[in-house]
Amino acid sequence: MQVPGAVRPASGSGRFPQIVAVLALVLAVTASPPAAGQEPPLPPPVAYGTGLEFTSLSNQPIAGLLDRGSYEFDLRMYPAGGVYTFVTIGFLRSLNVGFSYGADNVVGRGKVNWNPNVEFQIKLRIIPESVVMPALALGYSSQGYGPWVPDLDRYTIKSPGFYAVASKNYRFLGELGLHIGANKTREGVDRDLNLFAGVDKSVGPEIYLIAEYDLSWNDDEDQDLGYGSGYLNIGFKWAASERLRLEFYFTNLLDNVREQGRSATIDNIARTLGGAGRELRIVYVDWF
Repeated sequence: MQVPGAVRPASGSGRFPQIVAVLALVLAVTASPPAAGQEPPLPPPVAYGTGLEFTSLSNQPIAGLLDRGSYEFDLRMYPAGGVYTFVTIGFLRSLNVGFSYGADNVVGRGKVNWNPNVEFQIKLRIIPESVVMPALALGYSSQGYGPWVPDLDRYTIKSPGFYAVASKNYRFLGELGLHIGANKTREGVDRDLNLFAGVDKSVGPEIYLIAEYDLSWNDDEDQDLGYGSGYLNIGFKWAASERLRLEFYFTNLLDNVREQGRSATIDNIARTLGGAGRELRIVYVDWF
C-alpha cells in the first residue's frame, strides 16, 4: 500500500514517547543513509490502477492520508447485525479529520441498539515517506469495533485512543507495505500501552491482501473481554472502480474472547460474539 507524502510494558503513559522514538529510530537505522551532502530522494510514485489510497488496514490505522480536498465515506457491516458509518476529510495536506457512528442489530429483528456517542478521529502526518525514512503519523480515534458494552463502558474491540504509527512501502513483486504502531486507549479499566502491526500486499493492480495483529495488552485483565492472545484479522481490498472499494475481512481469528469471567456480561459476550467474525466494508472516495 502506498503511503503518500515479549515483555509486557508497565502501565501508564510515561513510556509512550519512548516507544514512538524507538520505532522511528529502528526503522531509520535499518535503511542505507544517503551520501554526504545529498538530499534523500523521494520514493518512486506508485502506479495504482484506481488511484485510491489506504488510511487503515482492517481495524488499525496506518500513516496513509487522504489527499487535501478529498473525502471518504466508509460503510462497515459486522457480526450482530451491526453497521458503522465513517466520514473522513482530507482537511490539509498532512491532516485528516473524521467522524463515525454506528449501531447493533441494524440488520435483524427487534430493537436497534444505537451507540452512545458520535466518535471522532484525527490524524497528522509529521514525517513524509522517503527512501530512507518511513512515514510517521500521530493521531487519535475514539471509534472501537463491535457492539458497545454498557456494563464495561467500552466497545467489544477497544478504540485505539492516542496512537503513533510508522508505514513504509517497498517494491516487491508489486507493492508491499509494512506498518507498526503503538496506542493508548481511553476505554475500560485496562489502559496499558499497546502495540500493533500489519502488512498489505498487492495482487495485481486492483487487489490488496491485508493482515494485522493487535497484541491487545490493554485487554487481558480478569475484568476484560480478551485473555491475552491478541486480535488477528486478515482480508482483502478490491478497487472496483476509480472511486469505489470493497473490502472483506475475517476478524478475531484467534478467538480472543474470554469464555468466562467475573461478570455475566463477559459470559454473555463470549456466547454471542466468540469465534472468528466476517465483516464487509464499502468505501467511496471523491473530491470536493
